[in-house]
Amino acid sequence: MAIPTLRNFVGGAFLDAADKTFEKISPVDGSVVAHVAEADRGTIDMAVKAGRSALQGRWGSSTVNERAALLRRIADRIEARFDDLLAAEIADTGKPEALARDLDVARAAANFRAFADIIAAEGLDSFLTELPDGRRALNYALRRPLGVVAVVVPWNLPLLLLTWKVAPAIACGNVVIVKPSEETPSSATLLAEIMAEGRRTRWCVQPGPRLWSRIGWRIPHHA
Repeated sequence: MAIPTLRNFVGGAFLDAADKTFEKISPVDGSVVAHVAEADRGTIDMAVKAGRSALQGRWGSSTVNERAALLRRIADRIEARFDDLLAAEIADTGKPEALARDLDVARAAANFRAFADIIAAEGLDSFLTELPDGRRALNYALRRPLGVVAVVVPWNLPLLLLTWKVAPAIACGNVVIVKPSEETPSSATLLAEIMAEGRRTRWCVQPGPRLWSRIGWRIPHHA
């Protein structure tokens, strides 16, 4: 069977194969699970630019109800791709199937539904203030997205913690750049596929640079 190449995902599409890749090795038997495209400085700059562009477009004006519905559709697609995500988690982490099935993948779908419910039910604070002249002033809160958000995902719970960070970020209207562990990038790539199905997203997910010290520091330091 051919060894897959995990590519970077930027602006709703997978990029062509990178010039430089590294091997993803199985912790179970030492076999090569995948070749992983290594992001460079240009990839990160491209992701940030695409994210800012998305915020200026349709995604930036999306409503709470639209984003909640989107999160629920993603949860449905995670369940539809359950076996694929399960295989990816086992290959990346070496976890027992029962643990990955009952915890990691099941919780991934649950995370998207949970944050869809939270954002849909969350109201805005408002109150009336009595003014000295007898009139009233209406005070209310207005929430806006932070913008392009970077998240770093560890190796031990790659899918669970990926969705735990991505779901609330996009629920609030942000654009997300993901830096998964170089040891466990497979489920991040599958989640990008799920989000790309039916053009569900225009935000940015990337399998990420191999070493934080080399490239990853550029993500939070982007002007």
